[in-house]
Amino acid sequence: MKRGPRPLVLIAAESDRGARLDRFLRTRSGVLSRMRARDLLAEGAVTLNGKRVKIASRPLSPGDRVEVHVPASATASVPAGLPPYRVVYEDSAVLVVDKAPGVFVQPTPQGDRGTLVDLLRRYLRQRHPAARSPYLGLLHRIDRDTSGLLLFSRRGEANRVLAEQFRSHSLAREYLALVQGRFMEDSGTIADSLTRSAPSARRGTSRRGAGKRAVTHYRVLERFAEATLLSVRLETGRTHQIRIHFAGRGHPIVGDRVYGRRDARHGSGLLNRFPRQALHAGLLGFTHPINGEWMRFEVPLPEDFTGLLQALRAAPP
Repeated sequence: MKRGPRPLVLIAAESDRGARLDRFLRTRSGVLSRMRARDLLAEGAVTLNGKRVKIASRPLSPGDRVEVHVPASATASVPAGLPPYRVVYEDSAVLVVDKAPGVFVQPTPQGDRGTLVDLLRRYLRQRHPAARSPYLGLLHRIDRDTSGLLLFSRRGEANRVLAEQFRSHSLAREYLALVQGRFMEDSGTIADSLTRSAPSARRGTSRRGAGKRAVTHYRVLERFAEATLLSVRLETGRTHQIRIHFAGRGHPIVGDRVYGRRDARHGSGLLNRFPRQALHAGLLGFTHPINGEWMRFEVPLPEDFTGLLQALRAAPP
C-alpha cells in the first residue's frame, strides 16, 4: 500500500502556553498562513495529542503534540505531459504565468518544494544569475486545482502599486466555470456576502449583508444536459468566492469536493469522474505599475477541461 505524506509534527513549548491553535500553527510551522491553518482544522486534518481537533481557538499547553495531516487528495500532481507553469509575460517589474491544475501556489505543511512560488524563484535565479535572491512578490492566489493566470511582482515598488490595484478592484479577472445543472438566467450578478459561522468552519454566504462583501458577475456561454459553461468576472476577490457563490445558488462547480454536492449519484458519471473543480482563470488585465500601460492576457483551457467539454457536446441530449 502506498503511504501518504508524513505529517507535520509540532510540540508546544512553555512559551506557547495558552496560545490559540491556529496562531500556533501559523507561527511554528513556518509555512502555514493563519487562514490555511483554519482550513486544515475545518477539514479535520489536525490532531492534538492524537485526537482530531477542529477548534481554531483551542488553547495549548506545554508538551502538546500537534500533527497536521494533509489529505491524500492534496498531493495530486499535474496531469501527465503538462508542465507545472508557463511564463506568459515577463519584464523587470511583473511576471505573468499560466498555472497548471494540480500545482500549489505557495508552501504547504510538507514544505515549499514544487510549489509555484518555489518553481518561479528557481526560474528567476536561472534567468538572472547575477541576482543573489531575485525578488518575487505574491499578489494573489488561485486554488491548487484551478488552472490559469497569476500575476507576480518583480520589485518592491511594483508590488505596492499592484497590491493597491487588487485592493481597489481595478484589475480585470475572468474565469471559465463549468457548473452543475442548467443555469437558466443568461447573465446576472451574485452579491451574497461571504461568512463563517466559526473560525474553523467552512465558508458560506449571506444575503443579508453580514460578512465580507463579494460580487461575482456571470454570463452563460453554453448549456449542456446537466451542466452549464459560464464566463465569470470577479468584482471582488475573496477566497473561494466563485465556488461558494455558485454552490450557494444550487449550481456548484463541477468537481468541487468541498462545496459541491456530496451525493455521488447526482449528475452523470462523466461529471462525477472529473478529478478537480472545473475552473480556469482565463483572462487577466492590470495597469502596468511602472509605465501605466493597460496589460491584458488570455490563455486557453487546459486539455482536461477541453476534453470534458468535448465529451459533453458529444453526449446525447
